[in-house]
Amino acid sequence: MANDKWTIVDLTEVKNTRTYGDYLRFSCPVCGGHPGHEKRRDACINLKTGFGHCFSGSCDAIFITQDKHDELEKERRENSAEWRRLNSRKRVYYHQVDTSKINTGPYPSNIMSYLKTRCISAETAHNAHVGYCTRKSKSGKTEGQDVTFLAFQFIEEGEVKNCQYKSLEKEFQFEADCKVLPWNITAALGADTLIVTEGMMDALALMECGYHNVISVPNGAGTNLSVFDEYIDFEMKGVETILFAGDMDKAGIKLRDEFVRKFRTYQVKIVEWIYNGETLKDGNDMLIHHGKDAVKWCIEHAEEPPMEGILTLADCETQLDDYYKNGIPTGKTINIYGLDHLMHFELGRFIPFTGLPGSGKSTFVDNIVVRLCCQYDWRAAVFSPEKWPTARHYSEYISLITGKGAFEKTLRQRSFDRAKKYLDDRIIHIESDNYNTIWRILNRARYLVRHRGVKQVIIDPFNYILLEGRKGEIESTIIAQVVQQCVNFAHEENVLVMLVAHPKKLSSDNVQKKLTLADIYGSMAFYNQADIGVVLYSDNITWTDKNNSMKSMRATWVDVQKMRWKELGQLGKRPIVLCPANNRFYGCREISGDPQMYKPLDFDDIDWLANDGEQTEIEWQNGDPF
Repeated sequence: MANDKWTIVDLTEVKNTRTYGDYLRFSCPVCGGHPGHEKRRDACINLKTGFGHCFSGSCDAIFITQDKHDELEKERRENSAEWRRLNSRKRVYYHQVDTSKINTGPYPSNIMSYLKTRCISAETAHNAHVGYCTRKSKSGKTEGQDVTFLAFQFIEEGEVKNCQYKSLEKEFQFEADCKVLPWNITAALGADTLIVTEGMMDALALMECGYHNVISVPNGAGTNLSVFDEYIDFEMKGVETILFAGDMDKAGIKLRDEFVRKFRTYQVKIVEWIYNGETLKDGNDMLIHHGKDAVKWCIEHAEEPPMEGILTLADCETQLDDYYKNGIPTGKTINIYGLDHLMHFELGRFIPFTGLPGSGKSTFVDNIVVRLCCQYDWRAAVFSPEKWPTARHYSEYISLITGKGAFEKTLRQRSFDRAKKYLDDRIIHIESDNYNTIWRILNRARYLVRHRGVKQVIIDPFNYILLEGRKGEIESTIIAQVVQQCVNFAHEENVLVMLVAHPKKLSSDNVQKKLTLADIYGSMAFYNQADIGVVLYSDNITWTDKNNSMKSMRATWVDVQKMRWKELGQLGKRPIVLCPANNRFYGCREISGDPQMYKPLDFDDIDWLANDGEQTEIEWQNGDPF
């Protein structure tokens, strides 16, 4: 059974089923009877959410289980009164305008003279329901005196809901406690193109030039654009294009930008009051100084606003010139022998790491973090909920920095205190909670970037991120969006983002093919979006000693499988070995004449924080074997 959107599925009636964890695959009730589809399980439903869709390229069906549909229907019925209230025009009682004080007859001479100076005919003003009245002035030299005001009536469904009063000396008054709405909103009915001005006089100027589909914001540049909300689904329902004809001053441009953002679902065009090289403030000024033809020219030449997120060469010319004079930066190296020619580290990059359990992913990333911190003072923000308690993780960092186990029997108190002081300022943890969305994690990281000078952001592991998506959205799409947010964050904040992600599970026979970035669980986005992509795995290295005896030990192989820019390194793999005493990785030297044999370099216990914790030049082992 199908409604206008969902195909409702009774799971007790579906055929050819198979369950994969929380997902049920079955023969699609929409296309399953088509030739070539009879034996296929193209339909899939998430048993937890109750939503799913058909994977067949020829079928657009999306599913909801019968139980989920009944649940939503029950909820809707129980809340029908509230539903109707939220989906109908709100009935709010406002102060009523006393229209008996507003004269809509022929204008007196002073108003006629004023309209003439503004190049607006009395007929145009009358047709727009502009009246006049006498009110007490509240400003300037005329305060307390009876003054003539134009009365711009705000009419909705045949009733005057509000009125703005404008004196001939530009004093403005509004009725108190009346409804605030766009002026002349009924002009939007039946219009496919709508012109919006920043004031009523500008709207009259456009009407004078023959445009009738014109409305105005009620309070000029200070208008809260939410006043349009209740008119979008009725009065503005047929509108496709909106021409925003606001003022050309700073406040008007700010309102224009807000308007473009709010009405981005429409085709919005901007009217600029520029004619024959002269820029004027608004439409009425254009009418006064250059006449109707100039106003029409500006309207007819309205253009789409500059789109956010579009760059030209001029926007990055300074950086381009720097490349020309100094070359493209090659990034930072971490001085692990054998790795420096494979991978360099640069701000603004996204690097995912993967590998089977026990391959050393987290420890390797910790080595990178500490080395970049000690060598280049790149502070780090670390989201690492598996490294709990946090004190245990800091203990590992101290071992990496000092070269010794962070225990009283192996590390002097002075060195321990020095390392603590150093880390307290440079490596900051982002706490895990029950709502670890990528937005929350990156929002905290953004604070640390801007307030604590962080240049590295580490997420380890990815599976601790709570995935949020729209109903019916498949998991791979949600994961791709999360990865994209990480990439965007790296670019926007100019930081290095490193992410540890687990691969898919072992096959049923526990035989694992060579691991690639495409094997990261959930999405190809980890490969596609990576600047550098790294796979780690464990395997033995062998070498011969001075006595020609064969030696062997377990090593971690760093396999660089994605390299976006040649300046940042190259594809390839090298072994490194872990020193269990301090968690440092050390490179391996190729045995001459046999590129398949590697010998680990000697371990050391150098404290990287010599001279009372001040950063010093350290005699790092050259990391480039070439």
